[in-house]
Amino acid sequence: MLKRFRPLIACLATSLLIIASVPISAVSANSSAPFRVYMTFEDGPTDAYTPQILDELAQYNAKATFLIAGDQIAGHEDLMQREVREGHALVNHLWSEPGVYAGAPDKAVIDSYLKTEDAIRAALGDQLPRYDAQIKLFWQPGGGAKPFPVVEGVHVISYVWSVNSDDCGWALHGIDLDTLDFDKAVIDNVLNRPQSTGQTYNAYDYGDGVVIAFHDINRVTGRVLPAIMSELQSAGATFESLPRPWDTIDTMPIKLGVPPNGGDGQAGLSLSAVALEAAKIRSTPERNHNVIASVPANATLTATGRNRKGWIQVQYEGQVGWVLGSLIKIYGPIPSLPLA
Repeated sequence: MLKRFRPLIACLATSLLIIASVPISAVSANSSAPFRVYMTFEDGPTDAYTPQILDELAQYNAKATFLIAGDQIAGHEDLMQREVREGHALVNHLWSEPGVYAGAPDKAVIDSYLKTEDAIRAALGDQLPRYDAQIKLFWQPGGGAKPFPVVEGVHVISYVWSVNSDDCGWALHGIDLDTLDFDKAVIDNVLNRPQSTGQTYNAYDYGDGVVIAFHDINRVTGRVLPAIMSELQSAGATFESLPRPWDTIDTMPIKLGVPPNGGDGQAGLSLSAVALEAAKIRSTPERNHNVIASVPANATLTATGRNRKGWIQVQYEGQVGWVLGSLIKIYGPIPSLPLA
């Protein structure tokens, strides 16, 4: 009997995740800053999961980027054509992973790239002109450490992720991957305090231009994607396909493990925020300075600025002061908040 109800249970559970992850306050307070989010889906296409992901992207009018594994192309030409037809980008993700991880000989990487590129082109049918109009993209399995090797006639932008959803669960130690704890952990990795070992920052921390890594080979991805897109969209995000407009050919613009950009931000920008726990608002960004207001857990605030030491300037019930950034969740591109 349980098997008959598993699809309904999963559907209800996903609905609860969506409701739980998108509070009413998840709307930018005065955000004119762009918040372009680049979602990527790796190692497909697959009959089991790629169509569901494409359907969900369409529901949110979202564009994304699909990392094509060469050994997955045969028999999935229709899915690749659909990806291009619906406005998504394709990335050459090499033929298969063994032997071409970071540090592999250049010749092995180049040979795998060229073999995969030929197969991609052969699979696209009448969508080939659209693919040819796209800047060529490369993503090394496991995450690259350097741009694609120099090859005459091949010019690509090499990418890795800013935020890893870890929807394969490789770094989710202590999480039962057969329960909804897995779903919650993947959502946390993208939107909240990351649960995967070695991850510190979420999509809001990186802000405009964040590249988020997913896979279209796992069932969890399609379950959590609506919750993630709902919250990000409510926070002002738009979903784009790579390349990012400021990235240049023959470079690798993102480096693994590099913290978010700490620029000057955008003057006058404000973003909605929620207290994750009871917090103190202080007159200046110092732990021992005057407390001007106490904020209960789940209270709504407006973030108006930041400094380089992890403090956020906020407005709360007519008071303006400072709170530690780790005590609140900000809905929007945090690096775009002005330095104050």
